Order: sequence, then structure tokens, then C-alpha cells
Amino acid sequence: MQEKTLLKLSLVVSLTGLLLLIIILEQIEIKEYKIKDLTNELIGKDVQLKGTITRITETPGLIIFNMNDKTGEIAGIIFKDEQQINITKDQDVEITGKIQLYKSKLEIEVNELKSIN
Repeated sequence: MQEKTLLKLSLVVSLTGLLLLIIILEQIEIKEYKIKDLTNELIGKDVQLKGTITRITETPGLIIFNMNDKTGEIAGIIFKDEQQINITKDQDVEITGKIQLYKSKLEIEVNELKSIN
């Protein structure tokens, strides 16, 4: 009888823990920044930015672009996987990604890009 009770208790605790993790993950929101507010303390952190694409360079493995939000400009990179990525110059976008340091300058490695109008 004690083993059945212990098994039921462990099942309830496990399911409750999973439910709490799901609820917490839905509540975590990536903070939106202005480009001028990006600092070295944010390296490795996920951020969200909104702005306009000002320059695009495409290579076989990635897309490099500059984005401006009227407070500053930042370079962004998108690794080409198997997904089709369509961005154009002067397009307004919202991006989510991780801040990186490349050649002593901050850039964003894009995880998600949405067109906004």
C-alpha cells in the first residue's frame, strides 16, 4: 500500500512541476530595446528590436544586414538553414535574437524576423 501511495504522490508532483514550467515559459517575455540602449552587458542575451533594413549582403551561408531604428544602427546576421528568408532594403522589421560581439562591435544573431507595416 505504501508503494502505491508513493507512486501516486510522485506522479502528482511531477505533473504539477511540468505544468508550472509550461506556465512560467509562457510568461517569460523577451525585452524590447532601442539600438542606442544596447551595451556589452547584453552580450549573450536575447533581445527584441524594431527598425528598418538599410543594407543587405547575401553570402552562400548567411545574410548580413544593417538595421536602423532612428536611435542607432546595428548589424544583424541570419544563418541560412533550409528556410527561405525574404527581406528587402527599407523594409520595417521586428527581430528577436542574441547580442554578439564581432570585431569589437555589437551585432545581433537573428532567431526570428517578422515584417511589420
